[in-house]
Amino acid sequence: MLSAPLFAGAAQAGDTEFNARYTVRLAILPLTFATGNLKATIPEKGRYTVDFSATGTGFKMSGKSAGVVQANMLWPVSSAMDTSDSEETRKIRLALSRGRVRQETVTPPIPYRPDRIPITQEHRKNVIDPISALFMPVISKNGPAEPSNCDRNLPIFEGTERFDIKMSYLRIEMVKTDKGYAGPAVVCRATYKAISGHRPKSSVQFMEQNRTIEAWLAPVEGTNMLAPWRVSMSTKVGTLILQATEFKTAAAETSGSTAAPTKQADARAVAPAVSETGTPR
Repeated sequence: MLSAPLFAGAAQAGDTEFNARYTVRLAILPLTFATGNLKATIPEKGRYTVDFSATGTGFKMSGKSAGVVQANMLWPVSSAMDTSDSEETRKIRLALSRGRVRQETVTPPIPYRPDRIPITQEHRKNVIDPISALFMPVISKNGPAEPSNCDRNLPIFEGTERFDIKMSYLRIEMVKTDKGYAGPAVVCRATYKAISGHRPKSSVQFMEQNRTIEAWLAPVEGTNMLAPWRVSMSTKVGTLILQATEFKTAAAETSGSTAAPTKQADARAVAPAVSETGTPR
């Protein structure tokens, strides 16, 4: 059994509260067929939390990640994700330390298939969970709207699969959200590389060959982080677009009762196993 999250309690003074809402649609249709919410508490240094939820036709998703911010990086300690559709419901729980997966549960387990690429212990090292990976540090010394902020590789372990998301610069776009951020976003090409947990002759092939994936990264004001403002990609039924309708921050409200992260958690979670670009050292 996984232990309870190591971080609990109210937000601290100086923390930034981030809230975003997204819609998902096909470019050829004006209809929204899914919506999502992303909420995070991000300090300059100390404990962070990220929550997300998404609902659409026939499916629901929700998740939470917690850890510490140090050296301009998010170091996850715990991650939970629940998914359900018309066929099944699955729960994934991860415990991490120093970029390494220490414990995981997947309920129900992924069915055995002889062609599935096995996940090894090496695949559980120098990784980040997919929820924490939504927030990426600003790399450029010249600010968030710089090409070098796309130069990163995200080594993601999701519980059932290990994959990389490699990003490269495309262009700068000006964006305006219905509620919140307006200004430049750095547009990156994202390419998917399956490492393990997948079946080679599946939709993975389409994803690996897809060169149309774009991630528009906007600054999370009050922090040194970027987050997706828009993601688009070609699919077999048309171009899929996820785009923010709300993208805003505020100073976190505090209360008189707070719980500090354990010293052991601070020490174990932040050892430099991953570089600032998200690439394993």
